[in-house]
This record gives sequence, C-alpha cells and structure tokens, in this order.
Amino acid sequence: VDKFKMEGLKIFGPSEKAAMLEGSKSFSKDFMKKYGVKTAEYEVFYDVDKAVSYLETCPYPTVVKADGLAAGKGVAICENREEAINAVKSFMVDDIFNGAGQKIVIEEFLDGVEASILSITDGKTIIPFISAKDHKQIFDGGKGSNTGGMGVLAPNPYV
Repeated sequence: VDKFKMEGLKIFGPSEKAAMLEGSKSFSKDFMKKYGVKTAEYEVFYDVDKAVSYLETCPYPTVVKADGLAAGKGVAICENREEAINAVKSFMVDDIFNGAGQKIVIEEFLDGVEASILSITDGKTIIPFISAKDHKQIFDGGKGSNTGGMGVLAPNPYV
C-alpha cells in the first residue's frame, strides 16, 4: 500500500505500519497499552529460558502467543505449566511457525465471548462493518486447537 501511495495510485488496505497491528502481537499489545485500550496483562519474550521461568508465576489457564503471523494457529490456551512450557518450546525452539514464534507473548487468560468489530476509515470518516464471532477451534463447543478459521457467525449475537 505504501509503495502504491508513493506512486500516486489509489489503493485500499492498511499501511505497513498499520498492518503491524495484525502482524505482531507485541506491537498490538504495546499499542493498546500506550493508548489506554483495555487488554490482558502480558509479557514479551525473546528467550525461551526466561519465558519458561516466567511461567512459574502465571495463573492458569494462561495464553502463549507467537508474535508473528501463524495462519491463525499461533495461540495456545494452556491449562497448566506443562502445557505452557510445551507451547513455548514448540513456538521458540521447534520453530513450528517458521520464525513467527521466535518472539512470544505470554498473557493472562480472559474468559468470555470474543467479538470481531471491524471498520474502514479514510482518516476522517469511520464506517463500521457488522460484528462477527469467529469460530477458530477445530471442534464444536470451543474445543480443540485453533485453526485458521472454521467459520464465522455474523452478526455476533453477543454484541
């Protein structure tokens, strides 16, 4: 998008900087913290040993996230320390997301219903889209590991 704009061409999409909100969990979390947007408490790690050590202090369940893009599969909701250590090691050591998990975010688990609220803007006007509830888990009832997306319900009946 940035290159198209530099050439004077019209294009729809996020700038490189705006795309970081989706492309980096730590960037997003830091952005939310900076601007007072409520978000789960979190810590960012580049080192597997420091991450594993931090897990001793976490309440469970806790959430381990690959920082980068992982096709919707870079989040592990861990019920105990063993699951969390396995997630950290698979992301950071085994590199199951091809570099996207070399940096991770460990955050508190928030129980509730997730909602996607999207809008488009030209910098002056904001146009909201209909709310949605993404179904990411592989099995019904929110069970199983995350996928790239199994479906979506819109409008979200919980919003």
